[in-house]
Amino acid sequence: MVVLLVLYLAIVCLSLASAGVGNQYALHAAAGTFLMVGFVPLFLRARFSFGYLVGFSFYGMMAGFIWITYFSGLSYDHAQARISAIASLLTFLLPVLFITAPLQRRIAVSPQTMDRLTILMLAFAAVILVWNVRYGIALVGIGEAGTLRATFIRPALLNYVTGSVIGALLPFAFAYFALRRRYLLAAISIVLIVSFYPALLNKTVLLAAVWLPFLFLVFQIFEPRRAVVLALLLPSAFGLVLYHIAPNAGPVRFLAEHAFGLANVRMLAIPSLAMNYYSDFFAGNPSTYFCQINLVRSFVDCPYAGQLGPIFEARYHAGNLNASLFATEGIASVGPLWAPISTFLGGLILSVGNRVSARLPPPLIATSAGLVMQALLNVPLSVAVLSNGLLALLLLWYVTPEMSDQDA
Repeated sequence: MVVLLVLYLAIVCLSLASAGVGNQYALHAAAGTFLMVGFVPLFLRARFSFGYLVGFSFYGMMAGFIWITYFSGLSYDHAQARISAIASLLTFLLPVLFITAPLQRRIAVSPQTMDRLTILMLAFAAVILVWNVRYGIALVGIGEAGTLRATFIRPALLNYVTGSVIGALLPFAFAYFALRRRYLLAAISIVLIVSFYPALLNKTVLLAAVWLPFLFLVFQIFEPRRAVVLALLLPSAFGLVLYHIAPNAGPVRFLAEHAFGLANVRMLAIPSLAMNYYSDFFAGNPSTYFCQINLVRSFVDCPYAGQLGPIFEARYHAGNLNASLFATEGIASVGPLWAPISTFLGGLILSVGNRVSARLPPPLIATSAGLVMQALLNVPLSVAVLSNGLLALLLLWYVTPEMSDQDA
């Protein structure tokens, strides 16, 4: 387990170096980044939980950010940013790893009722798919999807519901039916997720077709904590090796570039790079004090007229850059000095997921949280709760009857 945890740090550093973040000072950066091994005892001591999965994902993100600070040409205090990042990760991990006591359930649902409810969720997802299709579809590749996506304008309510369907209901349905060995219904869950692509033009729904079955398989085979590490280590190691051994042209190079771009750049590098941009921007601009949250904005004056994503796109030309709670509820909202307090509160909130899922088998927890986990790395916690299905997933876990792999 220790070897896997340290190996993952090496993969993070090599992925960023291969993506162009590195120079002759790479040895210095590697030494600084490998100070993150100080967190290994926490992962060795903690039991598996939803928070373990999320915490390890953020561990990799923070390791990537620390690596980036040694090469960043942006003019913020890099040493202060590193110290704040390490402190923020520590205060986040303490509650999210170790608050795991089961929450007493006041709503009891029988297995038969849960089966029917999950089938109804598939029907509901189909209705939401049809509703989305009414606002337009496009049968285009991933390259053209980003340009066309903004042309499909949908009601805010539909966006919220769709986010919960894709982020929570369908991943849960897949995991639940797969664990119950009802493989046809599990396959229908995956097909429904992928069917949203022409309407949403979102790569996440295509990723789900591979990512969710992969998570389920890994957690069925390996001990849960080891499965967490392998679930992130194996795709990134595969993408890194294939990227370096593939020929310069041809279908293998095409596959290598897409695998590396997804597993190593999108899932590893971009969340870390977002923290780099947020650290720079808020080193010279006022903090938001959470006014990026629409509810807070309605009560207080905000120094920023719109959402942060377009502001960052205009300044850094890096796309509509959303970022995790460490960047938004942390650096952006209260600055690097107070960010560890904000991330501690974020850890407390996410530890609720540990408590409502404590009686469920690890394959169900990890697989149903597969897309929510990716969302947490890339959007604020306040956005993930409603727009990406986190709240819906917690409610599903809360009402799911106690079950085990053997029961399934």
